[in-house]
Amino acid sequence: MRIFHNNPVSALLMTLIALAASVSCSKNGPSSANPEIRLPEGAVVLQGPRNSREAIIVESTESWSVDFDASWLGVFPMSGNPGKTEVMLMSKLSNVSGQEQECTLNFHSASAVNSLPVRQLPAEVLLLDKTDFKISRKGEQVHIGFKTNVEGRLVLYTYTENVKDWIKPVKDANVKSLESFEYVLEVLENTTHDERVAEFYIEVVDAEFNTLISSDLVTITQEGVPVDTSTDYSADRKVELLQSHSIGAGVPIVLMGDGFADVDIASGYYRSVMENAMENLFSEQPVKGLRDYFDVWMVTAVSKHNAFGSDYSTAFSCSLPTDGSSRITGDENKVMEYVYEVRELASIEKVSQTLAVVILNSNRYAGTTGFGYSGLGEFGLVFCPVVDGLGSERFRSVLVHEAIGHGFAKLYDEYAYESYGTISPSVYNQVLSLQSEYGWAKNVSLTSSRTEVPWARLLSDERYSAPDSYGEVLGVYEGACTYWKGAWRPTDDSMMRTNQHGFNPPSREAIYKRAMTVAFGSEWEYDYESFVSFDLSHLPEPQSKACGVSNETSDFVDFSTLPLPEFGKELDMNIVLP
Repeated sequence: MRIFHNNPVSALLMTLIALAASVSCSKNGPSSANPEIRLPEGAVVLQGPRNSREAIIVESTESWSVDFDASWLGVFPMSGNPGKTEVMLMSKLSNVSGQEQECTLNFHSASAVNSLPVRQLPAEVLLLDKTDFKISRKGEQVHIGFKTNVEGRLVLYTYTENVKDWIKPVKDANVKSLESFEYVLEVLENTTHDERVAEFYIEVVDAEFNTLISSDLVTITQEGVPVDTSTDYSADRKVELLQSHSIGAGVPIVLMGDGFADVDIASGYYRSVMENAMENLFSEQPVKGLRDYFDVWMVTAVSKHNAFGSDYSTAFSCSLPTDGSSRITGDENKVMEYVYEVRELASIEKVSQTLAVVILNSNRYAGTTGFGYSGLGEFGLVFCPVVDGLGSERFRSVLVHEAIGHGFAKLYDEYAYESYGTISPSVYNQVLSLQSEYGWAKNVSLTSSRTEVPWARLLSDERYSAPDSYGEVLGVYEGACTYWKGAWRPTDDSMMRTNQHGFNPPSREAIYKRAMTVAFGSEWEYDYESFVSFDLSHLPEPQSKACGVSNETSDFVDFSTLPLPEFGKELDMNIVLP
């Protein structure tokens, strides 16, 4: 058995070695013999945005804690044990002051103190004083106050449709430093029953209009005129002939309105809307030159309320879209009842030739057309609001697109979306059926062959080779039927694409054929040269009304003026094949 004994000399030697080691270590960190809290040298710098962070090492001989006076700063943890501790410094708020801000962290232990300065740089900001504005129907000025420290050009963007009709810029601003600025906008009186909403962003952009910083969304909401409730229905279903044909057997159009209360009828507003709608229908060639072939009736429809929505009741129960689309729904059977109030259209043969147009007492941008109803032949039904108010260009152009283009001539949409890609098999077959079985949709093609497109004869006619008054050249342009590939249109732009530049030659031909067929019946035979002779003497020309509203300032950008596809998606056609 081996027995170990402590050797006094060896024990003393070991103690000295340990002490030497302790003294040596004190050169690299604090020791209990000299209490201290060791921190990084110099200030810690945080970036300006919220949640910017930096980690530091706190080295202490004793347990420690920290205190400071800055609501924008977070320290985690705020206490620690002897030794090394990683501490995270984080900005809880963005520095929107425009200047650096600083605070001091004070570290304490039982025997030592130390401090650490922390700075936060200024953040790039674009701050709004207020983002939501509620405006009375009478209108008023809106002051959009803001501040920013981002240098560049300031622009006020809107992606709300046609804001320029009711909001006018009064004052704009330039950006140089973090100061208070404001945009001043004039909100005009709202004479409609519809609440209207405009949404804006303020952005700072560089010389190429690249966005440097954007504000939160600004919303301006204006109330509408109080809703009326009808008590007098005596004028309901009253029929009046607005125009009588002087050539042929008469091409029938029936106008009626939804959302018009008894006060709207008594004041003459209902009649004004119907007469304005009639003039709009005949504002584009070739219908303008064919006006003498048409009969136009107005049927009065008295609604309980002159507003739309779940809380209101209207004659045809029309519902305006709330999902960003343009589809209007309504009681189509009730519309047919009012069409039959016109005694001259008592026969199904005459009704099958009729274009029925329902004008909604709303300034919303929407429009829906249905045709191809079983047993009703060429009957077309259009729902169209008084877009942007009576007398506006967009009311005219949307009504022409929907009623004359879709409802009367059975034309297809010529706009397209790149995101839709190649035409789907179902739409391909539908267009093929419309063209081969019914003779409709001849303004679009499923082939790019210049000798096989529906307008091949027009293409080969030198009389249609020159640019028209809008600069449009007849050809074969890919993108139609809402699809980017696999369908083609006759001109780059047209009434059936963006509601402007008039109807192109194939569309005019379809309108001409439809009018002559109804006016003269089976005895009429199409003659190409007769059409060309008529067409060349009734070519489209720019409207006297401007297509849109010019910007008062180049820094006020209206997204509704952007090109397709943003615009075309708002037009709606509903084909119900027999």
